[in-house]
Amino acid sequence: MVSQRTHELLSRCRELEYRHAGGDILYFAERYCYFEDKDSEEVIVPFKPWEAQKKALLSIRDDRLSLFLKARQIGITWVALIYCAHDLIFHPGHTVIALSKTQNDACELVRRFGILVDNMKPLLRGGGLRANVRKTEVEIVSRSGKISRFKSFAASPSAGRSFTANVLLIDEWAFQEYAREIWASAYPTINRPTGGKVIGISTVKRGSLFEELWTTENGFTKHFISVFADPRRNEAWYEATKRDIGERILQEYPRTAEEALADVGGRFFHEFDPTLHVTEPFEIPKDWQIYSAMDYGLDMLAHYKIAVDAEKNCYVFHEIYRPGLLVSEASELIHKADGYNGESWKLPRVRLAPPDLFSRELTSGKSQAVGFEEAGIRLTRSSNDRKTGWLYLKELLKCRILPDGRRMPRLHIFATCRNLIRTLSSILIDEKDPCDCQRDPHELTHAPDALRYFAVWWYKPAKRPKKTGMNWTDDMWEDYNKADGEERRRMKERWTSLA
Repeated sequence: MVSQRTHELLSRCRELEYRHAGGDILYFAERYCYFEDKDSEEVIVPFKPWEAQKKALLSIRDDRLSLFLKARQIGITWVALIYCAHDLIFHPGHTVIALSKTQNDACELVRRFGILVDNMKPLLRGGGLRANVRKTEVEIVSRSGKISRFKSFAASPSAGRSFTANVLLIDEWAFQEYAREIWASAYPTINRPTGGKVIGISTVKRGSLFEELWTTENGFTKHFISVFADPRRNEAWYEATKRDIGERILQEYPRTAEEALADVGGRFFHEFDPTLHVTEPFEIPKDWQIYSAMDYGLDMLAHYKIAVDAEKNCYVFHEIYRPGLLVSEASELIHKADGYNGESWKLPRVRLAPPDLFSRELTSGKSQAVGFEEAGIRLTRSSNDRKTGWLYLKELLKCRILPDGRRMPRLHIFATCRNLIRTLSSILIDEKDPCDCQRDPHELTHAPDALRYFAVWWYKPAKRPKKTGMNWTDDMWEDYNKADGEERRRMKERWTSLA
């Protein structure tokens, strides 16, 4: 039997070891952390960090906002989880929130975190701690009853408002659908004078919030982790991989940050040049024609007002870009935009919208277009021919050469339409269809889609049919010709002069 004195001595040694590990995060990582290595025969193996991983761990410890742009399969997520385990073990009552692309990815992070704490039970005993591992969270309970928690969620528009955390871990940030909404609501929850830390990790995705944060001045400390951070990778491995996946290697396995940000696949709107297409706002002359175009869903209202001068130059001069709006709320914002400068002449002569808004819903029996009309917003159906629409939008963007040698496009965008400018600059060619753009991340498509509905309608307006006795205006005929049977019936009832 172990004597009382021996037992006390062992307990004292465990406490001293616990304190030592708490003060030295590299010692903690190398002495107590295990991770999953599927290339190893044992699978769960001791964590023996590479030099780049050591530097990353110390950077996370020292920096409040950390951003990691990395190559694939470089182990930085494990490094971040090790930091999170250290924080929760040595700061009872702390909370770590992790955000992932999907619910499966969220559960996977919890599973990995569970592997870490399951393999450090001797250290936990030294601190009088015990761990409870569940599917969506891990609890570490102290001797006094304080509970530290690791919780993981799938990214969603409301995720950022549902927690207050000491550490926010955002994994594969560039590929999260609602990254902008989450960041706008999550940042205040960790932006406290006394604490709060963010760890953002991802390979790159052009046009994402992650790319924007990486390429702009802000409070993040930025770290690039090269493909060769894994010492097992050499030039021969790299060349073999390049033969297998081609130019995608620049984004999947970059050697430099510049390679990671390379325009792989190419920008879809290569015609767009902010120095030529973006203009400072000015007062729109009152004799110009006004149009509006919108893309609408609960995920986003992208609404634009466009003025056309006598030479058919188009100026996008007003933007609404808001997620989570009901039809009534979207209609209210559109009405405000119509009179945003107190001048009713800015009412659009045509309000263009995608065909799907005119489809009847199974539950209510009416379309969203009817809902907008009931709120005073009468929509005109545009075409949803993507390839034709993109072709005509590119025609508007294309520069023509003036007699004095200047290059001048048909389409101009006020600098205040920031999301339209951002997305036109960022959206890439679809790798499977060069005539279309990538639809992921979907957040990039809303503003260009709205402008596409204007461009395709502008170049292909409806022709007035050969009918007599109809004293409708040209605008009425345009709406009628683009309507389906139910819409035409409603128009006939509303405009009795057709009878």
